[in-house]
Amino acid sequence: MRAVSLSLLMAALVFPAFAADTKPARPNVLFIAIDDLKPLLGCYGASWIKSPNIDRLASRGTRFTANYCQVSFCAPSRFSLLTGLRPDTTHIVVNPAKQDDLLRKRFTDIVTLPQHFKNNGFLTCAMGKVFDGRTVDDGHDTASWSMAYVRRFDEAPGGLGKPPGYQNKSTQQQLAAAAPGTQGPPVECEDVPDNAYYDGAMARTGAAKIREFAKAKQPFFLAVGFLRPHLPFIAPKKYWDLYDRAKLPLAPFQTMPVGSPHDLAFYSNSGELRAWSDVPKTGPIPEALQRELIHGYAASVSYSDANVGLLIAALEESGALENTIICVWGDHGWHLGEHGHWGKVTNYEDATRAPLIIAAPGHRQGAEVKAITEFLDVYPTLCDLAGLSKPAHLQGTSLTPLLGDSGTTLHEAAISQMTPNASKDGVMGWTLRTARYRYIEWRRADLSTDTPRITDQVESVELYDYQTDPLETVNLAGKTEHAAVLKKQQALFDKLLPHLPKAAR
Repeated sequence: MRAVSLSLLMAALVFPAFAADTKPARPNVLFIAIDDLKPLLGCYGASWIKSPNIDRLASRGTRFTANYCQVSFCAPSRFSLLTGLRPDTTHIVVNPAKQDDLLRKRFTDIVTLPQHFKNNGFLTCAMGKVFDGRTVDDGHDTASWSMAYVRRFDEAPGGLGKPPGYQNKSTQQQLAAAAPGTQGPPVECEDVPDNAYYDGAMARTGAAKIREFAKAKQPFFLAVGFLRPHLPFIAPKKYWDLYDRAKLPLAPFQTMPVGSPHDLAFYSNSGELRAWSDVPKTGPIPEALQRELIHGYAASVSYSDANVGLLIAALEESGALENTIICVWGDHGWHLGEHGHWGKVTNYEDATRAPLIIAAPGHRQGAEVKAITEFLDVYPTLCDLAGLSKPAHLQGTSLTPLLGDSGTTLHEAAISQMTPNASKDGVMGWTLRTARYRYIEWRRADLSTDTPRITDQVESVELYDYQTDPLETVNLAGKTEHAAVLKKQQALFDKLLPHLPKAAR
């Protein structure tokens, strides 16, 4: 009953307005990263998704509706955002095969986002997945964090709440008896309290940290990373009960674009999903399983929404809400059957577009920014909002002009990139997303070393027009009537990516 009452309390929470004439010198920062969260939220137009807390946060801040990640993969996306550097600079474009503190080995002079706040007198603390542990070990990165990385989640009963967090007894027994590395089912719906799972336990620890930090005179930068809706889609039953599975929308276009240079095998045949048990290893995903997966994803989103609400409630209860910058972001998108793909790691809209919401003292409430933005912009934006200087190495642009004028344009295009194959004979694809078009250029690349060698050999190109084809059903690159548009997009590509060899198109 306590968990249900808390949920109702969160649903009734009304955020106080920031006072426009209040200019606190040292605002706190609550920095919330949500794994694999695409813009499937009520405030982003998905009216069937139950996300009341994030929706209310958006109503008192700014939501960026055309925001894009630099790489649709966990480790490189987070590494880029938290260092302020493009993947072509860091050369981190995939999830490394093993844990390795690449930041401190390769970039000893780079100041991370939390490190910059720490250096300017903020108490910095990380819990959950902030950096990806395969590139930066938050637990040992004392340059970024003022205190030990929060690994314990004391309110998890009986030691529960550890990843992957299955609470079904049969599943626990099967995995205990299975070979190491065996994956469990892709979904779980159990009637357990919120803090039985990893994220709910962590949210409560985060709330306790907020109450603790709010009593100190020192401003804080608290980074909290929630795992869901990353696979497996596991959430307490009450969040599953918010949805009628039979009424959930399926992806309307489930094949590769006509004229695509690649098939689904190029994108691993949804290998991220197929690695879990009870999922066909080949062929289409059956409709019943599609609905179950979408149901699990939606329940996981609502579960993370409740956990975000718990943190914001702690800010309000401690009196720190009106002097705290809140930044909520999903590290990249995720295909839920669009183009027949289940997972991330594509250069299409569903993988590269990701939510970004910023609420800050003294700035407009309920604003929607449709201008193109990138995750690279987050680091300089938070510096500006906190009144800090910006490190010279940053490659993004502060979004603060957009917080005051949604008609401002900062970027001609967002740049994302990915490779499906980190072998010697690999390819790298860059995509430009403008207000109307997406241009993708695939090049041959040697990715076998720490510093990839990009060639001038263009393997293939793609062009999509979102004004006439929002679902990316047809690649227009080979059509004569779009030759002029293609040429303009390629000229923009050369302008925005001058470090690449001149293409032999």
